[in-house]
Amino acid sequence: MDRKKTYKAIVIIVVVTIVIAVALFYFYLRDDNDKYEGIPTLEPYINDKVGVLQESDYNDLQDFCTYIEYNNSCEIALLIVDNTGSYDLNTFAIRTFEKNGIGQEGKDNGVLVVFLVPEVGDIRWRTVTGDGVSDILSGFVLKGFENEYLIPAMEQGDLSWGITLYIYAIGLELDEKYISEGNDPWEEYPIWFIPLNGWQLAIFVVVFILLTIVTKGRVLLLIPYLFTRGGGRGGFGGGGTGGGGSRGRF
Repeated sequence: MDRKKTYKAIVIIVVVTIVIAVALFYFYLRDDNDKYEGIPTLEPYINDKVGVLQESDYNDLQDFCTYIEYNNSCEIALLIVDNTGSYDLNTFAIRTFEKNGIGQEGKDNGVLVVFLVPEVGDIRWRTVTGDGVSDILSGFVLKGFENEYLIPAMEQGDLSWGITLYIYAIGLELDEKYISEGNDPWEEYPIWFIPLNGWQLAIFVVVFILLTIVTKGRVLLLIPYLFTRGGGRGGFGGGGTGGGGSRGRF
């Protein structure tokens, strides 16, 4: 077999391998995709889909939740929506918590706070806690935070400030009572400035080599964009086991 035929055979093998891997991955996740249809993918840590939060409150909460994770590894996420699609609020919140893997893997120390703020009707909320922090953030404790911080601010017409105080109360409780080393989300990556774990990086390298061959090196022009760390991390830590917490309406 001459060199040209060998080259074509290698390319075909690589392409077939990638196609098979993608197909297996698709069939493996198909059931989960059905379960989580219509459930959003969150960015760490604050996700305001309605525009409820004041800009200063949004920035403060983003910085505060970052501090909490770096200090003791707990992950707090906030989601504000105006509808939950075909789900009731409780199911929507729990599946969002599970899908996004909020909390560290093996610790399940995540918290998700979902506010449903429709154009017409009552404001409702659901706080979901991971198994690893459910004793610290019991329903009784969370109700106390709601009555002390959230509801009084809402009664004064300042939902943004009420949500901010509520998240701060949750975070400070975890900061005081949850004992764990901090977590730098970028430490889990083999190459710190590329947000890919081991197997993702291996697939990326194979595909990138193939594209380099096919495009005769032109894909190399994308390197400055691919290796930019950017302004934030890519996702949560892989926890997401839980269901305790609190709920309310106003």
